Amino acid sequence: MITKRLRITDRAIKRHASEPAIARLRDERYCVELRFFKNRQQAAWYLIDKRRHNGREGRAVWEKLGTWPQLTAEALFSLLPVKLARRATQTDAPLSSWQTFGDCLTWYSEHVSHNRQVARTRRNTVQSVIRTHLLPALAELPLEGVKKHHIKDRLLWPLQRRYKLRTVKSYFAILKAAFTQASKEELLTHNPLAAMVFADFIRIPIKANEGRLLPQDVPALFNKVTEINPEDQLLVLLQLAHGTRISETRLAKWAHIDWTLQHWRIPAKNTKTGEALILPLTEQMLALLERHHARRRSPWIFPNKTGRGVMSRDTANSIYQHVSGKAWTSHHCRKLARSRLADLGVDKFVADRIINHKLSNLDTAYIHTTTENLKREALATYHAWLDEQGFFIFHEKIVGRSKKQQQAIIAAGWL
Repeated sequence: MITKRLRITDRAIKRHASEPAIARLRDERYCVELRFFKNRQQAAWYLIDKRRHNGREGRAVWEKLGTWPQLTAEALFSLLPVKLARRATQTDAPLSSWQTFGDCLTWYSEHVSHNRQVARTRRNTVQSVIRTHLLPALAELPLEGVKKHHIKDRLLWPLQRRYKLRTVKSYFAILKAAFTQASKEELLTHNPLAAMVFADFIRIPIKANEGRLLPQDVPALFNKVTEINPEDQLLVLLQLAHGTRISETRLAKWAHIDWTLQHWRIPAKNTKTGEALILPLTEQMLALLERHHARRRSPWIFPNKTGRGVMSRDTANSIYQHVSGKAWTSHHCRKLARSRLADLGVDKFVADRIINHKLSNLDTAYIHTTTENLKREALATYHAWLDEQGFFIFHEKIVGRSKKQQQAIIAAGWL
């Protein structure tokens, strides 16, 4: 790969971008190098510091200045003398050609779209919020001289008139995240939102959403579920029985079911926490899954209409809209499962392991157990209660209760 020395201009960059043999452009005037990315459509600017007292005993220090074409050659070389002067006087600051909030938000939308550390659904949500709410409100707001009332008047006050405060707070968090990430990558000369927090604008405490699917609603839910097709039935029943998230449920494959060990393995790539989850399968769930496995038409437990792919998130959500009459969402099945486990007296750590809540740093450091036997016992007792509400009509399995399960159900007031 070739490094070509020349007077770097935007025209020269575009010309050499079509020459794969040239990997780097080195400027003749300054210690600046441009390195092409693999796609040849972008490149990274680096300032090479070879000063004797640069903190590395004279060895070259490579400082990334930005990315072309977002930071053009014309903009870079107009700002570079100022940067070099600040470095000489030890008042250095990052270079940036960004002028408005729109520049940062547009960059962050692109940054998130390629970030594989973030789930695809989250990437889509962030991009949608930026496109639909943040850019229309803040695209033209200058980065310099921003005051809190600008953010309030342009964004937060219009939003809080239309949406719940929880939603407004989540949109503000995306705005903050964009500027925090840009600041970390030294794409901003300063972060205009660094000192702003949501409580500066709205001080009302935001309460957690109440569960809308209550224990007394479950018999009616089972009656409603009997009206839909078997595959859709299984989606609701599997999630209700284990408290799993909707994506963890709909992405399940038959290969994830271990019939010998009697458990359901949810791969790490399908979970929100990024940790694999093992859920013991009770006799009821095994019977239900075996009935559906006998007429499977796809590797997916919940295939799309063609059978060649998985059910989409929108399709899964529409099933819950139907069975709930749009009164609650799939997440309320998860809330119900967690609440019932608490009523049973299940240890908090065991219940959190079942629904795959992320462990605290302290728990991660000191607790090293999968609690499989305890999870199996807790789910067996919970499913016994579900049978009392009508769950048995779907699996047709007669399951006896242990004395401990019977006592737990009675103590919780379920009989």
